[in-house]
Amino acid sequence: MDPPVLSFYGTEPVPLPSRFAKIKHDLAAGHEAELEASWARLLDALKDAVEHIESRGPNITPHIDFTDIDNPARAQTFARDLKRYGVGVVRGVVPRADAQAAIDETVKYLETKHDFKTPPPQDPTCFDFFWTPAQVRTRGHPRVLEAQRFAMSLWDNDADDRMAIRFPIAYADRLRIHGANVGGVGPDAAANAAEARNGDAGSGDSNAEAQRAVVELLGDFASSTVIAQVDNGSLERWEPDGYGRGGTYDAVFKGEWEKYDPWDPTFRVSSTPDLYNGYGACSIFRMYQGVVALSTIEPGLIRLLPSPKLATAYFLLRPFFSPKTKPPERREGPEWDTFLDASNWALERDHSTIIHGAVYGHAQRLTELWHPHLHLRRTLVTIPTLQTGDYIVWHPDLAYHITSNPNVMASRAPTPPPMADGDGPSGRPVSILVYVPAAPLTQTNALYLARQRKTFLRGHPSPDFDSTGSGLGSEASHAGRPGETEIAEVSGPGGLQSMGLAPFDVAPTPPADGSNDDGDVEMENAGTSNGIKPRSPITRAEAEVARLANIILFPDRYDFYMGKRNGTRPRRSKPEVKEEEKPETVAEEENKS
Repeated sequence: MDPPVLSFYGTEPVPLPSRFAKIKHDLAAGHEAELEASWARLLDALKDAVEHIESRGPNITPHIDFTDIDNPARAQTFARDLKRYGVGVVRGVVPRADAQAAIDETVKYLETKHDFKTPPPQDPTCFDFFWTPAQVRTRGHPRVLEAQRFAMSLWDNDADDRMAIRFPIAYADRLRIHGANVGGVGPDAAANAAEARNGDAGSGDSNAEAQRAVVELLGDFASSTVIAQVDNGSLERWEPDGYGRGGTYDAVFKGEWEKYDPWDPTFRVSSTPDLYNGYGACSIFRMYQGVVALSTIEPGLIRLLPSPKLATAYFLLRPFFSPKTKPPERREGPEWDTFLDASNWALERDHSTIIHGAVYGHAQRLTELWHPHLHLRRTLVTIPTLQTGDYIVWHPDLAYHITSNPNVMASRAPTPPPMADGDGPSGRPVSILVYVPAAPLTQTNALYLARQRKTFLRGHPSPDFDSTGSGLGSEASHAGRPGETEIAEVSGPGGLQSMGLAPFDVAPTPPADGSNDDGDVEMENAGTSNGIKPRSPITRAEAEVARLANIILFPDRYDFYMGKRNGTRPRRSKPEVKEEEKPETVAEEENKS
């Protein structure tokens, strides 16, 4: 997670410059009555949602085996639940042998001399490495790419021709390492605590384990508040130059949150999620945040608020409303219910500059204090056990928390086996989670991919994490850092394409007569380019996105031209030359003909 902003733990939100009062005014102008009515409807809907989420607990997270993603019945059920709750797990994506190989190579990689920024004390297991074997292997793994295509296909993609989900791109994010002094990266306080409590976790009923995890997780926070994070910007969600560019949340700001579709990418492709060059702020369009578990992860590490529509509408509208009375000291009972009732909340007429939980260059925060209707202690549910190779994905607007609490990690830690490859120096297993967002190919994403490719080749931090030269360090000198050859061997052409190291294979030229204008074209090497089963023919829109991406990534190999609606490519015309100005070689050539 982002380094916390200390003011988020206070009792007052951060005032912003005066222009944010105007932004709020402009969003609400002309829709005041609709906003007030929609707020009341939203609070009623949230009551039911909170009860439902709490009753389901960790069982709310849908899952599907990787081998079943082509099973229509099982995929349909998974898609229904994922779109309702915003989160899902694809089981068994990375084979166990591949996961172990990635861990083994990464342990050796971390034994080299390090030049990296020490993790912050509040998040000691999240490291600013980007090119370890675990990360490079996982991002480009053919089954990971196929799982991403499947997950991205569950969005309502038919209306937008500016992206190609068949070409996932690799976004270099960080990783989490739990283990005892792996290559000097530690010490991991969680693992050290586990040594003293070896074997306490047991193997009881999964529901009991989940409930225990919930109790332990609350120790992550001060008694006064619980905090969750929403990625992909904060202030940008209200700003006209941010998500306002695409009108992503227009329905919510017009008092029609019921019409808001969190799964419509049309309004997101052209949005700007990072206006302030924030550290770790994702500047591309990604359809999911995600984590691949390279080892077993018990309940307790990750928890999410599974409400991509209602919770999002709530934190977007919260800055426009204020309570009429002060909150009671006790956050339960009749007085608390009265405080939360819609009749106790009024739309601001003279808008303040406050946007609760949002400041420049940081992710959005949701807190118990400022977002009381979300009941975060009840709705932030832990995910079920992740087995080795599982891939969990969640909607980019979903609130989540990943803990580094040593007590939590210690209680979840298994009994260490004998010393073996992939173990830390004390014999304790090394646990690695790799952040692997799912992002489609778009023109903007291709531009970012070109920048990221340069950092990969140089061993430098990913652009979104060191764009200001903050001194994260470099992996250039690390022994065993994977290069293009290693990606080709492990991931094949698909992995190279996802990293911007190989062109996207599409039919080079549409039919000259413009026939089949909206139809499909054949993709070269369609059955083998990504090491997975053949896919359907590429559409003409996808081919155009890939063509533009190839021009951006390989300008010396592809000509730029503006395509016509019928798909024909204009021929290059030679400049007219008067007879007397023709070079001798031209005249001689004509005489020969």
